[in-house]
Amino acid sequence: MALQARLLINLVAGGLLLAALAYDWLGNLAHELIGTAMFGLLVAHNTFNRRWYGSAVRKGGRDLRGWLNIATIATLAAVMLILLATSIVISQSLFSALPIASSFSARQLHAQAAYWALVIVAVHVGMRWSMIMTSMRSWTRLGAPNAGRTWILRVLALSIAAYGIHSWTVIGTGSRLLAEMTLNFWNFEEAALHFFLHQGAVAGLLICVTHYTTALLQRLKQRF
Repeated sequence: MALQARLLINLVAGGLLLAALAYDWLGNLAHELIGTAMFGLLVAHNTFNRRWYGSAVRKGGRDLRGWLNIATIATLAAVMLILLATSIVISQSLFSALPIASSFSARQLHAQAAYWALVIVAVHVGMRWSMIMTSMRSWTRLGAPNAGRTWILRVLALSIAAYGIHSWTVIGTGSRLLAEMTLNFWNFEEAALHFFLHQGAVAGLLICVTHYTTALLQRLKQRF
């Protein structure tokens, strides 16, 4: 399958992950349908990239970036498996007929894993941002990069990252990652769009930080 089609699948899967975080707005059935569709796309993603796993096992990490890449994917796989397992346990619609007893701890773990999935997916994307941008230039036929467009995109990325710092606090991402009890409940009746903008900004922050950190490590490696 063409790289652009794979990127489209990944983009839709990422969008579904963001949408699934708005459980109180969607309702249970829509949440489970979105989650099921997301896992279907993840199966497709891993099927298309199955050769990478064999290559990673044979070659391992050639450098620090390679090892970080492997660690990120392994962690993401573990989080997604936790998310899948807990979603089946706590299901009230699609898998409710299964003889599995739900529990508060399973729901708490499911919510915590969802936010960790968002963080790790953003890191995963950030490590591949240069490749993604190259593919997008080819897809849109923009040609070789130029200084003006590059600086515009950098300013846009840094603006999103700056807003992402604010959004991290507004959403309470840190507390959700640690599964801390909080009274910070989002009122979707007033600002559903703001919720998605904040979550997208948090993802943008992590993508930006990861991308520029990876670029810095690459430059340091070339210099020393």
